[in-house]
Amino acid sequence: MAATIINQRSSPQTIIRVPQRKIEALVGGVLMNTIGKAAQKHILNKSKLVAKEIYLPTCDYAMYYHEREATNEPNQDAHDQPTIIFFHGLSMRSEELAGFIKSLDIPPHIRILCPEQMGHGRDIDNRLRTDPDNYTMPTHQRMLESTSEFLDVVKCSSNTNAFGISLGGAVCYYIQHHRPDIIQHAILVSPAILCCVDKDLVNGIRDGTSNFCCLKSRQDAKLLMRDLSTGRDDDTRKKKDPVPKFFLETVYREARKKSPEGHFRELLLHLLEPTEEYAAAKDVDTESHRLVIWPEKDRIINYEEGKQFFEVTPSDNKDEGLVSKSANTEFECVADCGHVFHSDGRGIFDIIRLRVKEYLLNFKG
Repeated sequence: MAATIINQRSSPQTIIRVPQRKIEALVGGVLMNTIGKAAQKHILNKSKLVAKEIYLPTCDYAMYYHEREATNEPNQDAHDQPTIIFFHGLSMRSEELAGFIKSLDIPPHIRILCPEQMGHGRDIDNRLRTDPDNYTMPTHQRMLESTSEFLDVVKCSSNTNAFGISLGGAVCYYIQHHRPDIIQHAILVSPAILCCVDKDLVNGIRDGTSNFCCLKSRQDAKLLMRDLSTGRDDDTRKKKDPVPKFFLETVYREARKKSPEGHFRELLLHLLEPTEEYAAAKDVDTESHRLVIWPEKDRIINYEEGKQFFEVTPSDNKDEGLVSKSANTEFECVADCGHVFHSDGRGIFDIIRLRVKEYLLNFKG
């Protein structure tokens, strides 16, 4: 089935009313919505990722995704086409991985796919916003089934490696387990496997005391950025706030426009409901080849819970760091780092880039 190329969605500029915030938004909002959008479009063009959609007949669902088609090599067997698939995190759109993908400098003969998960991006734009009364919130199983069918419909080869971060890390974990015929190697960065999600965060989302990804105030934006670093209560960081004040204004405004109020909270509540298949406390896929990367001070997806899930212990050889009970699992810690930001202000993508590239380019044959 042929995929349809779609146009990129643009966001309207925000009208600023409060004098003090007018200056902040002029730099952090309007300016970044113009220069920022232009820069994003430039990066997207440089990455050669193209927005597409394709109908999944079994799931009765049109999936949106980005793809960079491979430059054909002589005698390349389509069934053995080297492919890398990227799974985005919570509240992200598939094109938001373009900058990271471009930084990896992946050779042109490798196909790249970035599916947009249910409950995100164009699913919000074209389904939730247009027909909210008939919109059904996705579940773990629905996400897994649609992603699995997507791999078949776009004819993903059996020579495919995958990368997932946060929510995308959990999707990547389960899809590799479900489709070992396709996913050969995977990188999981802070995978949001149900038992590894921070318990305080879960309780806060359930009782309404945490507005994680559902910002209701500018204070929420500030606390979110601190939690995405090494925690709102960590006083050891050089900078308590990992991003400038003007950027917080942009984060708040963009979050208010990105989805209907309360959408991501409701999505999280659905995904936090345990089911038999997704409530395992230990790794259920001990044979798959994978690299797990976990920030030591992650306040969103708990590092200690991650070590327990993958049954990780210190190596007898101190130079080898941590060792998983699963023979084909490599487990690496990023010291003094949170879910998105290191305590020194660096982003997680910058820190892991070289290691990710090294592992992802390891194809069979």
